[in-house]
Amino acid sequence: MPKKQIHIRDVPESLYEWIESERHAKRVSQKEFLLKVIGNAAAHSTADTGASGPSAFSRMTMVYWKSKKFWLGKLLEHPEIMTQGRTLEELERNIREAYMLMAFDEVPEKYQIREVVMT
Repeated sequence: MPKKQIHIRDVPESLYEWIESERHAKRVSQKEFLLKVIGNAAAHSTADTGASGPSAFSRMTMVYWKSKKFWLGKLLEHPEIMTQGRTLEELERNIREAYMLMAFDEVPEKYQIREVVMT
């Protein structure tokens, strides 16, 4: 039996650049990288339970609280991602946007690292 194939056209430039950057960093082929990403998503899917909506792979936990003017929140799985909103709905939108910016923002090939001491 021949193997099934999937062909994807018109991939958004930012997504394509992320794929290329990640696969080069991991030193794997485009095919190997994409199959791994899809395999991870499938392993965390809720399809086998019959549940609808986002898979467990795309769910994160937001811790949030009210300040004097804004709702503040950050993701427990990515505590470096923090934002605010005037309402809880705005906070959720902003935290999703912040995550997407952090997850898909491209780090240039030539970057530097510096340790910062917190006093």
